[in-house]
Amino acid sequence: MSENEIILKAEHLAKYFPIGKKQLKAVDDVSFELKKGKTLGVVGESGCGKSTLARLILNLIEPNAGKITFMDKDFLAMTKEEQRKMRREMQIVFQNPYLSLFPHLSIEANIAEPFIVNKNIIGNPSQKEIRQRVMELMDLVSVPQEYAGAYPHELSGGQQQRVGIARALALNPKLIICDEPVSSLDVSIQAQVLNLLKDLQDQRQLSYIFIAHNLAVVQRISDDIAVMYLGKMVEKAPTKLMFSNPLHPYTKALLKSVPTIGTGNAEFKGIEGEIPSPINPPVRCRFCTRCPEVFDRCRVEMPVTIEIEPDHFVACHLYDKSK
Repeated sequence: MSENEIILKAEHLAKYFPIGKKQLKAVDDVSFELKKGKTLGVVGESGCGKSTLARLILNLIEPNAGKITFMDKDFLAMTKEEQRKMRREMQIVFQNPYLSLFPHLSIEANIAEPFIVNKNIIGNPSQKEIRQRVMELMDLVSVPQEYAGAYPHELSGGQQQRVGIARALALNPKLIICDEPVSSLDVSIQAQVLNLLKDLQDQRQLSYIFIAHNLAVVQRISDDIAVMYLGKMVEKAPTKLMFSNPLHPYTKALLKSVPTIGTGNAEFKGIEGEIPSPINPPVRCRFCTRCPEVFDRCRVEMPVTIEIEPDHFVACHLYDKSK
């Protein structure tokens, strides 16, 4: 696989949850590509569908529609056993490190769990081989080996997350989905974990999908950024381009909300207007009730995604000149 080769491609993914006789459209017609060794940051407000998207990619929840191509294979068309074998190549790091670990197991046992669960797939390693691999992983993520016999509650939040990362790396995956992995950590610890993830990516040519609501965090680690709003992907661009030339009104509002020193944006008071319900939303732009640039077409028609410049996509009527 070359550096520019696509490792993951999602096409028209959708997930609707039944709410009585209605449907909550958590993810609605989302498409994107991820290159080998690169990071796609996914940002948006709480409830926009970021975490649901992560679980759809791994098929932890089944989509209502769409296709996922991973390493040139149709992942959703595989049998359950084929998917189980393929999942060794795709792992996830969760938001809450403590809740993602087994509290009754030692740190060594937590990291060893993937080897035990997948023993038949990876060639039945011995206990000695598993322990040696666990110690190597602890060194890799800078968790002292003397903590091997400790339990998750005895470690700090940052150390717990490093254990979670070690466990995700156990089977040498090619893709790791990071679902808000630093949001529960102190700022100084966030920087350490982000640096660790970057170093691991460089060493192992890992591909990341990095989900967060903090744009400053996403900017630091991502090659490309996708912005979601109420189940829709409204803009996607290379990171530098997203920050230098944001197009969608929602993206512009998100960037204004990032606190920075000496830029005068302390007056930002949030995005005004009514947030529409994601349950059976009308066929129109979902941001139109909050958009400062709304016009008549926005209220009656869903915008299509168009490429404004190379690799810069936006779903907004302001840029669609076809009508």
